[in-house]
Amino acid sequence: MQTTFNRILNLTILFLLTGFSSLFAQQVQLKGTVIDSTQNPIPYTNLIASPLAENQDITFAITDNQGRYKLNLVQDVSYQIEITHMGFSKQIDTLQLAANQDKNYTLQESTESLEQVIIKQEMAVIVKEDTITYRTDQFKTGEERKLREVLKKLPGVEVDREGNVTVNGKKVTKLMVEGKTFFTGDSKLAVNNIPADAVDEVEALDNYSEVSFLKGLNDSDQMALNIKLKEGKKEFVFGDIEAGGGVKERFLFHPTLFYYSPKTAINVIGDINNIGKKSFTMKDYINFEGGYAAMLDGSTSFGNIYNSDFAQFLNQKEFTYQKNDFGAGSISQQLGTGLRLEAFSIVNKGKTDTRVTNNISYLTDDAVDENRETATRNEVFFTLNKLKLRYQPNSDNDLAYEAFIKTSNGDASQNLNSFTAEDTTLTHILQQPKNVSVNQEIRYNKQFSYEHTSTLIANYTYNDQQNDNSWWFNQPIFNNLIPFQEDGDFYNLLQNSASKKHQATVDLKHYWVLNNFNHIYPRVGLTYLNQSFGSVDQQKLQDGNFNSFEANGFNNDVQFNLIDSYVGFQYKAKAGDFIFKPGLMYHLYAWKVDQFTEEIANKQKSVWLPELNIEYEISSAEKLKLDYRLKTSFSQAEKYANRLRLISFNQLYRGNENLENQLYHSASLRYHQFNMYKGIFINANLSYTKREKSIRNTTQIEGIDQVSTSIYTSLPENNYAVMGSFAKQISKYKFTLRGNLSLADYSRVVNDELNDYQSNNYGYTIKAETRFKDWPNLELGWEQGLNNFKSTRLENKFTKINPYAVLDWDFLNDFIFSADYTYNYYKNLNTNQVNQFDVGNLSLYYNKEDSPWGFEIDVDNVFDVRYKNENSFNQFLVSDTNIFIQPRTLLFKLSYKL
Repeated sequence: MQTTFNRILNLTILFLLTGFSSLFAQQVQLKGTVIDSTQNPIPYTNLIASPLAENQDITFAITDNQGRYKLNLVQDVSYQIEITHMGFSKQIDTLQLAANQDKNYTLQESTESLEQVIIKQEMAVIVKEDTITYRTDQFKTGEERKLREVLKKLPGVEVDREGNVTVNGKKVTKLMVEGKTFFTGDSKLAVNNIPADAVDEVEALDNYSEVSFLKGLNDSDQMALNIKLKEGKKEFVFGDIEAGGGVKERFLFHPTLFYYSPKTAINVIGDINNIGKKSFTMKDYINFEGGYAAMLDGSTSFGNIYNSDFAQFLNQKEFTYQKNDFGAGSISQQLGTGLRLEAFSIVNKGKTDTRVTNNISYLTDDAVDENRETATRNEVFFTLNKLKLRYQPNSDNDLAYEAFIKTSNGDASQNLNSFTAEDTTLTHILQQPKNVSVNQEIRYNKQFSYEHTSTLIANYTYNDQQNDNSWWFNQPIFNNLIPFQEDGDFYNLLQNSASKKHQATVDLKHYWVLNNFNHIYPRVGLTYLNQSFGSVDQQKLQDGNFNSFEANGFNNDVQFNLIDSYVGFQYKAKAGDFIFKPGLMYHLYAWKVDQFTEEIANKQKSVWLPELNIEYEISSAEKLKLDYRLKTSFSQAEKYANRLRLISFNQLYRGNENLENQLYHSASLRYHQFNMYKGIFINANLSYTKREKSIRNTTQIEGIDQVSTSIYTSLPENNYAVMGSFAKQISKYKFTLRGNLSLADYSRVVNDELNDYQSNNYGYTIKAETRFKDWPNLELGWEQGLNNFKSTRLENKFTKINPYAVLDWDFLNDFIFSADYTYNYYKNLNTNQVNQFDVGNLSLYYNKEDSPWGFEIDVDNVFDVRYKNENSFNQFLVSDTNIFIQPRTLLFKLSYKL
């Protein structure tokens, strides 16, 4: 650890040195209040201080709710101060400060039209109701290459390493360029590809609604970003082409081309590489499926997404080798008056090699220890396609048709070796998943009058999924359940599984505005689901014949039918700064399950689902929201398949025809504050989930072999979570503190014994960043997490510490040096097992000013780390895992900017 602390100390010294430029130039502060002619404060007024001397930075401030401002200036430097606010005439002041000074400004109402004001005024930040507009030139420091670097400079905006964006702690769920959806609307493709010099403004749109007359009615709770381009880019082809090659036959080819005009937008992105850069990840797939919000609303589920064969290919974050051939194209075209076409297609062909070793301790009476080695090669080809036609003949009608088509197929080869004191199992597995999914939706919105607006949605989903699995074992497995025949040196088990799904939904919602303070929203709908699932497990003998397992309880052929008819309402009332929105939905469910030709379930039940949303607007930049819902959901057909099937070399699963709907309470409390005057940004979220009825697995374990069955249970289960962040901007420095706390208590049945569990996870991040224009910019952070898993049998504790540093240095006008370093320290507090390693990446980029050519040397995994260590645990095992990663890669890149 001493070496690591020395590194951190050196980085801290560098962090402090980057501030010398501001220390050499003595800072003074100008503060005061901006008021109107009636002496009332004017909130969200922009003050821009432009230095009249060279080599000094522009600085700006925004007044708070009380009209107060602060400007940090350089002593004895002359500044021109511009004070601007929509609806008021601009005021200009020139001053030079030798010491701190208070000064108030009075603005006069403007007699110019709004259009003239917008043309003449260039505010750094405009805050208006649910919209924050950033003029990006006021925040750029020179080393920005892509949109992500621009967004990271904006107050209240955070961008993680994968390209996901949050504004004031709220995740951006839709991204647009010039008002047109960019590809899927996911932020990742945009922030990692749009050139920084094309961006003029960024609009953050809270509670975004695609249909303007539904704004204020449907409470979408979406956060959207709209990227506005510079004038020269509004009818122009722009982008760049990047190509690279390196040692050990590494290569990269990455073209990004964009065309925008008032009627047409065309985007093309390609990415062919074998350096492990994924252009399409699991998070992108979730967003394509409707995003986290859709899953939480019950239209789909996390389990269905994560457990699909297609998702398992995407979910590999670490690998020893990966090659991706990625192509994406989209078009947005105005076809006529009120009619617009949007379409995109994404194609990806990938090959991934992984290697993992596990040390597993089973928490049973047998107390078995297992060493496991797994090597996998996955190849997957998938396409994602969308077509949308939107017709808006006038301001009162909105008709849209959308079609999503997804196809995927793959080949996976895996060698899995398991070693215990009693046994050795060698397994070779081949998998060939195939999937076709089509989702079609028609949505019609009609505003009859100010008081009455309706939305009609008709949706149809078709899904066809197949998977062919072939296992080879060196010895029979599950001897008491699987009737293997003696057949030479290996045993070949074939499994064919298939599922088909047809689902249709019709939903009608009416928005009735009783008056400005009271609304009522009645809703009625019907969903019909028909799903089949089949599986066949059998042994293929060397003479070509098959040994059936059906007589031993294997093979499934299930038909699952569900009808959900519902009716209810929401009531919305405004009282002062509070908005109350209670609601109640009544669902009548009827479902039937057939296994082969036998009816094994036929049930009907009703459920009342209350909900409550309360919003308190302390100010336009400070809000508090409370949300409560009683939620319900049904499982897929395979959970009702009550006969056995093989899941893994040591896992069998049996469904249950007696399953019903899950029922759980979900509550959250969210607070955010956006205070430019104090330079403070606060976000906090508390959530609580209580399960009333759940579908959970009971497990029988013998040695390492597991047989699981789903049950419908009211076993207690509670989840608590607290997340928060505090950021403070001080001159050119930004300091951030983030923390999270997750607590869970629940019960499970293992070997017919009821066990109680507690899982507590804690984590925090402390980081500091600089925002200099002419000096290196450094981000220093310290992340720590603690996992504590406790049961009646034992307690396990793990901790991870990750100090890190990120450096961006724009020097000699034409060079950009970027580097990141993370120290990873992992410790099992029960066994005192310690694992530590360094991960670093760096690049040097050269681009002569006004030249389209760029040159870069890029090094990933500088320290050539071979594996990372992780831990995991569940109700009956604890696993320490070594995940092998891609060795050091060195690449030389050549880029050309259009």
